[in-house]
Amino acid sequence: MLPVPLFLLLLLFLACPGSSAAGLGITARTLSPCYSADLRPASERLVSAVGCTVLLTIPPLQDSKVVFWEYRTGQQEGVVISYAFDRPTNTSRAYENRTMFNKTDFSLQMVLQREDDGLYRFRSEAEATGWFQLHVVEPLSEPEIVGNSSVKAGGNTKLVCNVLEGTADTYWWKKNGELLLGSDHIQFVDNTTLCIVKASMNDSGYYACVVRNAVSQNETSFLLHVQNAANVLLPVILACIVVGLLAGVFVWCRTRDRPCRGSCR
Repeated sequence: MLPVPLFLLLLLFLACPGSSAAGLGITARTLSPCYSADLRPASERLVSAVGCTVLLTIPPLQDSKVVFWEYRTGQQEGVVISYAFDRPTNTSRAYENRTMFNKTDFSLQMVLQREDDGLYRFRSEAEATGWFQLHVVEPLSEPEIVGNSSVKAGGNTKLVCNVLEGTADTYWWKKNGELLLGSDHIQFVDNTTLCIVKASMNDSGYYACVVRNAVSQNETSFLLHVQNAANVLLPVILACIVVGLLAGVFVWCRTRDRPCRGSCR
């Protein structure tokens, strides 16, 4: 429990929050490594990824006895950390074991969870920053392509690209490493589904689905084989010939082994 004088100081601070000072703003950046997120410093708004670490910094301040980092996420608002000079840092339970507060420059490092998406600001007893927007995005898992790996020439087929984790902002398709463009023969449905109309032998190859959002990019490939109609019929014809020959041999053997009845003695 806080000593009475310090408790009263905190109450006074909360009742009379510092005013927003001109030029006092938060600068934030994502620390490496972090998928393909932008690592450049940002002011006012930063997009980062779940599981990555962000660093929130402020310009140098006048000597402050009590400082707070505050948050607004969804319908909730509260304190990330509070620090009174020469006292241990007090960290809210939701941010325990994943934040690091620097008592010298008052910067804050935070390992992100999806629920951290929201607004943040710094306050002292004399001044406060404006609210800084932190947008937290879930990185994309490797997509999967669902479809038939073999199709007869002249038939239609489709490949569906699914992302199991995260939300993709954009999809595109490649064939044998080259960007695939739409046509009457190649059609896209919401870019997640690739339709091939009247497939030909030239459509055989490796198809890749590429997905991207603000913090990550991923892809997977799928081998499609288009069968020539002749290649489909020939095995059937050969199988019928073999079955016919075997049936003929079987009948001949039965006839040969049958005893002769009514013959002359």
